[in-house]
Formats: sequence, structure tokens, C-alpha cells
Amino acid sequence: MTEIYNINDLDELSIFLRGMDKEQARTWLLNQFDNLYHYRNIKEWNELVRICEALRIIGWGDREPLEAKVERWINGSFYTSLMNKYFEVKSEQGWRKLKDSYVLENGDDMTYYSGYKFQSQRNLLPKSPFRWIKSANYQKSVQPLYDSLDSLKEMMIHELQPEKYGEKFSYIGIYMSFSNHDDEYVTVRSEYFHSEDDVPKGFEGKYYIRPKYKFGRIVNQNGTYHIKVERYFSRKFGELPLCEQKKIVSTDFLYYMQYVSDKLRKKKIEYNSNLLKSDLERILTKWMNS
Repeated sequence: MTEIYNINDLDELSIFLRGMDKEQARTWLLNQFDNLYHYRNIKEWNELVRICEALRIIGWGDREPLEAKVERWINGSFYTSLMNKYFEVKSEQGWRKLKDSYVLENGDDMTYYSGYKFQSQRNLLPKSPFRWIKSANYQKSVQPLYDSLDSLKEMMIHELQPEKYGEKFSYIGIYMSFSNHDDEYVTVRSEYFHSEDDVPKGFEGKYYIRPKYKFGRIVNQNGTYHIKVERYFSRKFGELPLCEQKKIVSTDFLYYMQYVSDKLRKKKIEYNSNLLKSDLERILTKWMNS
């Protein structure tokens, strides 16, 4: 079974695992996972990644599935983490550069593994296909919606069924930008308008002309697709009652879903958009009534 550490191609890894007794292979893989969970160096981390990829293929059995990913902090430093399908981090460690490789920030193993580069799991767990972040600045009247979006995110994370929609599409990443004309810091006050015609005559504040939606291209990464969109909210939106704001945001999510569905259909990528739409409508209705 140690051969899996030398099989880099996921298709080849799948073929290799299919030739094994499933229960025996899973038992061995889980034992390896337990031994590597507290990895001490980059070599052990990379081995843990391969174990997680193999378990994603063969199944975790009664154990909670986790994925092993490498990412970077805003300062450029690498960190590694184990995460479940609800985006809950079970383990996380930071790293520092050592010549042409890395060692753990708080580790006691300073072994230098020349030329070792971080591996990151490629066949990720199915997770919510809607993921978003919100601008840090926003007008005061948006606060109730701003807070309520966190509860919507939790609903989507726990109540959508990504494992049933299809493995070829991963997520749509949404960045929500809000106008903030009444920010306490005058220098960062600004508003978004969707066209020059929307700007009131004589308007003297700082403003930007941005489309309501700005989609990026659909990206294929390790065999699965994702897409990103920027959503710009005007001051006029922020002055609406909360119930109206929720209706607009709900319409946005249904629009994102349809946009992605059309893209996937054109590329002849199998994805159960009808089930996703049904689940999404149920969650949005629940959120609007909460």
C-alpha cells in the first residue's frame, strides 16, 4: 500500500485502489491518517495529503471526512489545515521558509527536506456551492442585512446537498460590496452607482460606476469548475426595508444559480441544477421569513 505515495495522478490512484480489498485498504489508510495527523514536517504533510486523496476516493467509512489544503495568509506565509465539509477547521499550522523548503513555525522537527514543495488535496470534499465575503465598509442601514447574511451562510453550509448535485462544479464565489456614504471615517466614504445616469446632478461625494454583477470566467481547476462574481450594492438598495433587501438578495442567488447552470450546460457538464434550485428556494424562503 505504500505505493500510493508514489502515484501522483488521481486517475492512476483510483485504478490502484480499485484493485485492493476496499475494507482492508480503508483500514490501512485510516491508520496512516492517524499516524500523520500530527505531521511534523513537509514530507509528512505531503503524505497526509495523499492519504486524504485516497480516502476521498475509497470512502472514509464511519469516520468524518476531512480534506487537507495549503493556503496563504495575507502576509504571504503558508499554512496547512484539515477541514470538514462544513468549513470547520480541525487542525491548522503555519510554516516558515527554510532555504528552498519549509518547516513548521512551532514545530520541533527542523529536518531540511531539499526541494520539497507543498502538496494540496485536489479531489476536495463536496461543500456548499455558494460562498461569499462582504466588504468591511457598509452604510449603517445595511447592518441588519449584513448580520443576517451570516445566518443564510450557515443555512446553505448545512442544508444544501452538494454531494448530490455533481462533482464537476465546486462553487461560485461572491464578493459583496456595499456603498458606505455614512462611514465614520470620512476618507473611505463612497457610493456605487450602476451607470452615470444614476448619479444625482450636483453629487459631490466620491463614487464609482460599477455594474450590478461582474462575473469572471468559469475556471477548471483539477477537473472541477468554479466561477467568481462581484456584486455591487448602491446606497438606494441600502435604504430599503430589510424585507425588500432580502428579496433582492434572494433573487441574486437564484440568478447566480441560473447563470452557472447555463454555463455548465453549454460545456456539457453534468450537474443537477434542478435539485440545487429546489434546495436553494427552500432555504431562501426560510431565510426571508426568519
